Amino acid sequence: MKGLLLKDYYLIRSVLFILLVVFVVIGAGMSFLTSTWVLTVIATVMLGMISATTVNIDKSSGWRKTAGVLPIGPSAVVDSKYVLYLLLSGVGFLLGTALGSVVSLVKGPWDLNAMLLFMGISLAMALLAGSVALPCAFLFSEEKSTLGLIVTYPLSALIFVGSVMLFPNELTACLAAALAR
Repeated sequence: MKGLLLKDYYLIRSVLFILLVVFVVIGAGMSFLTSTWVLTVIATVMLGMISATTVNIDKSSGWRKTAGVLPIGPSAVVDSKYVLYLLLSGVGFLLGTALGSVVSLVKGPWDLNAMLLFMGISLAMALLAGSVALPCAFLFSEEKSTLGLIVTYPLSALIFVGSVMLFPNELTACLAAALAR
């Protein structure tokens, strides 16, 4: 498992710097337009998406054929992608929460309800989108899995928007969206 995770890290390490720059630019703009805690959602989603793309990279490079002769089972390859997804989403969650805290301290008053709401949304969106995007990446062709990845995040956001419109209390809406998963 450690070797599979290391292989995926080597695949994505060049993209991580670009994602960090994009996160800083988009996050800075969004945090001044909306709540500073939106950084948690942006970081969790941006880093979580990378794991599904590693499946497509493995398909296009022919690595799946090579993995067939290694002394690991196919389930270990699938498990490593899910572990990678959880690790990257967790790092994004921690990074977004830390940066959201710093920006919130600089920008103004600390809003605990907004912090808890956006933390819940980011975790639920990551788990919801990951539970759809990764199976799409394994089961479908590269084009269809990319389409699945593009559709899952807005779809999970739509679930939250719909639950907020149905339930006036933000925390109840977040709970309803998590239960809809």
